[in-house]
Amino acid sequence: MNIIEFLGLTRVESLAGVIVFFGLLFGISRLPKKKFTFAARVLIGTGIGTVYGLIVWGLSGRAGVYAADLGRWFSLVGNGYVSLFQLLIAPSIFVAGVRLVIHTPLVKTETPLIKWKKWVNTLMLAVSALIGACLGLCFKVGAAPGADTAVFSWEIGEGQKITDSIAHLIPSGIGFDFLTGNVVGIFVFAVLIGIAARRMSGKYMDTVKPFLDVTDAAFSVITSVCKAVIAYKPMGAAAVMASFTAAYGPAFLLMLVKMLAVLCAASLIMLAVQLVLCAVSGVSPTAFFRAGKAAMKKALVTRSGSACLPDAQEALTAGLGLKKEITDEVSAYAISSGMQGCGAMFPAMAAVFAAGLSGLTMTPALVFGLVMVIVLVSYGITGVPGTATMAEFGAVMGSGITGAVNGLGPMIAVDPIGDVPRTLINVTGCMTNAIIVERRVRE
Repeated sequence: MNIIEFLGLTRVESLAGVIVFFGLLFGISRLPKKKFTFAARVLIGTGIGTVYGLIVWGLSGRAGVYAADLGRWFSLVGNGYVSLFQLLIAPSIFVAGVRLVIHTPLVKTETPLIKWKKWVNTLMLAVSALIGACLGLCFKVGAAPGADTAVFSWEIGEGQKITDSIAHLIPSGIGFDFLTGNVVGIFVFAVLIGIAARRMSGKYMDTVKPFLDVTDAAFSVITSVCKAVIAYKPMGAAAVMASFTAAYGPAFLLMLVKMLAVLCAASLIMLAVQLVLCAVSGVSPTAFFRAGKAAMKKALVTRSGSACLPDAQEALTAGLGLKKEITDEVSAYAISSGMQGCGAMFPAMAAVFAAGLSGLTMTPALVFGLVMVIVLVSYGITGVPGTATMAEFGAVMGSGITGAVNGLGPMIAVDPIGDVPRTLINVTGCMTNAIIVERRVRE
């Protein structure tokens, strides 16, 4: 056995391609951070990986020898990076879930504000996720252009009933749930732990205090780990795009463009739903846009919902004359635990894309389970960095379609572009939630 075979290659020329590939990754890692923003570095990595993948695809010809040789190394790095998110999602949801509960103010009876805030937030997440999933299925995102691929079927096979989907989400052992990626079961267990700790804190604070401190410390650590993994996104994006473009060629770029176009269409539909609900609550679309113009413009530029929150809250109070105490609480809650763009619509469409890319056929029960998982995961990743990325991995793993996880790699590559419409929906969504709740509580 020679060195070429040991490296999984069939030609000496392929070794040069591997060396160039790692040289490109090293070059991307050395991009000056002061000169290029993080989003710019991710897009540069995406562009470099795409160009290199297309060159390999073009040189391979019909035999596809170079694509097969180099594809192993592209996939090793790309899928390896994707696996890091798969590794992080379960512990992140567990720690964040416990922390969410123990830091929620303890009240004996829920006020109308708390009830409406939770219900509106949950229902809006479900609507947004359903729009993302349905539009993705309608336009067959993830399916190869021109391919007559079935991405959805009304036929209900064995183990695909609604009861089966719900049963899959029920916790059956924390160790087993961690192994199988049952993020909903993990979140439910985390909530139970949090409730127990919060109850005991009333009478046995001295006993529970170390657990509360450990939870906060664990959350800080897991947050730091997430940030460290996200920091390698430019290199991961390059490897992922090189892998897929070397395998599919220019057709894969058309798939991504279609995905982003459908995401924009879904954002417009969700915005229309929000405007209708605001109109029903007494705020016309004209007044909504006039008051929220600054927040929406900032959302398109900064791509950060948290950065736009003060402007959105100012629009609700000064622009629309709503009660500050209510709108501030509801909008802050929605921008942290109820991002309708990053936490619901985008993960749903990303899951459909990954399923289509992997050749999986969605069913009604699977779509229902996907929406349910996304809603719960949105609460489970509160405060965790990289909301959209963590949410899409949680959606795929929680829905039981773990075979499609690697199909989420391209979503990492186009994340800065998809962040624009989904952040806009985050901001308009937090304003919509606040308007609805304020009207209901005032009545």
